[in-house]
This record gives sequence, structure tokens and C-alpha cells, in this order.
Amino acid sequence: MPDTLVELEDIRGNWFTLAGPGQGDRGIVLGTDVDGIYDAPVKTIHNSHAFQTGSTYGGKRNLQRDIVFGVYAHHDDGDKNWSFNDSEWRKGWSYEQDCKLWITTEDSRRYLKLRMSQHPEFKPEHDPNGTQIEKVVMTCVANDPWWYEKNDVTDLWESPTSTLNGSINYGTVSVSNPTDVPIWLKYVVHGAAKPMLPDFSFGDDRYERAEIDADRKLWLPKITAGDTIVYDTDEEADQATSRLKIPYWQQMDGVTFCYPIPPYTKKIQLPVGMTLAAAGMGIQVRYPRPWSRPWGLQ
Repeated sequence: MPDTLVELEDIRGNWFTLAGPGQGDRGIVLGTDVDGIYDAPVKTIHNSHAFQTGSTYGGKRNLQRDIVFGVYAHHDDGDKNWSFNDSEWRKGWSYEQDCKLWITTEDSRRYLKLRMSQHPEFKPEHDPNGTQIEKVVMTCVANDPWWYEKNDVTDLWESPTSTLNGSINYGTVSVSNPTDVPIWLKYVVHGAAKPMLPDFSFGDDRYERAEIDADRKLWLPKITAGDTIVYDTDEEADQATSRLKIPYWQQMDGVTFCYPIPPYTKKIQLPVGMTLAAAGMGIQVRYPRPWSRPWGLQ
């Protein structure tokens, strides 16, 4: 079985191979006792009223990840001493910008965005300029707790004929969710058109109307010629962003997307539509694949 490959892509775009094939290529090697990289942290909520036996489940919160790991900075096989390599490692980190920690196994390659949450810890027992090796402990935070695959998944439907006369063309886009985490879709529409986008509940009862919203479809305001609108269905995101900075969301009159694609949803075809558009106008769906672990759970 191949070794696990652990790499750090720093804020400058430089890569450090920390473990696995080629480890220590820049004089930095992963230490032991890595903490916080496995399951995403969760806090469950349990409520009880007076005289209740036990409690009632009230939901859960996905928390930030707090990660601690050590690396050994050492003299490499070239002419770089431990101090140079340690400096290059530190220069690649920030409190304000994310690095990417990549983990590759036989059946997956995923990254986690993380940054320093406090200063690196350095407690040498001997003079590192003499030993040419020393341990540095990194304390980091991943504000987004999910591990991601390298590329977003995309699909595209194009309107086959003009609908400028008010007719409507319908089609589908293909989506799936093989992960253990709900996925919020994004739709991209460029140019003058009035699109229809799906917002199926998939049985999600977060708004107590899952049955009514089982095949919910939204006709959205017409897009200005030359503009591009990105519709982000994430309930915590700006759900309609205009490339021309037009306040398009104000035209939506409070209509919002509500539902993600549930974990382990097999490939399905979601309906889309378009009117008041030239032939060839398209609707692109795109979405990441997040996971709660750096490997497995397929």
C-alpha cells in the first residue's frame, strides 16, 4: 500500500512535502501527535424542560477546526541549513490568509484551508545551529471545517432556441453528492435572460414545508444584458451576485434558496428553464465536494 502523502501549499504558492514520497524536499518533515484533522468538530444541542426525564435533541453546530501539529526543520540535502528552511516555512504562513493542507491516499486527494491561530511554538533543548534540526509546533484554525476535492463539479444546459418571444425552454442539469456533507449548489447565468432554477427540499424539514417544496422551482428576475449572475443557494451566502455590481438581489423580493443536496445523493437530473433569451444561452451548475475527513467515507 502506498504511504499517505501530506503536502502544504503555502500562501505564496510554494509546496512542502511533509510526509510520504519526497518528504522533506524543502527541509520540513511532519512530526507525530497531529491533532484535529480527522472528523469535523460538532457540538450537539440537547434541551430539557422541568421534570423531563433526560433531554430532547435540539440540533447541532458545525464548529471551526483547531489543529495542532509539529514539524521538524532540518538541514536538507542541498546547501540550505535548518534556519533557512525554518524561515521559508514560517514565511509561507499567515494569520489573515489560508494555506492548504493536502492529503492524498490511494483513493482520495483532499485539502483543508487553514491559517495560524497563534504563534508557532519553539522550545529547543539544544542549539539548533549545532544539531541542524529542531521541532516547531504549529497551532492553526480551519474556519471552514471541511476537506475539499481539488476541483468543483460542473454541468451545463443550453437553451436550444430563442425565447425572446416569451416562449419557454426547459432542460436539466446533472448533480450528485457522494460525500457525507450537505452540498449547496451554485448556478451561473450570463447575459439577458429570465432563468428558472430548482430548489428541491429532498425531504429536508428545516422549514416544516418539505412536502410542499419537494419540487420547488424559482422563476427569477430577468438579468441585464452583459451581466452575469451567480446564484449561491447557501443559506449563509449572498445568494445572487452581479458581475456588474447591480443590486439584482433587491429584485428577488425576498425570495431565497432554502435547501442543500443531502449527503450520499446519487446522480439526478434537476430541471432548469429559461425565457426572454437568445438561443444558446446557458445555465451552469457548479459545486464543491466537501468531506468531514481527509480520506474515506465514500
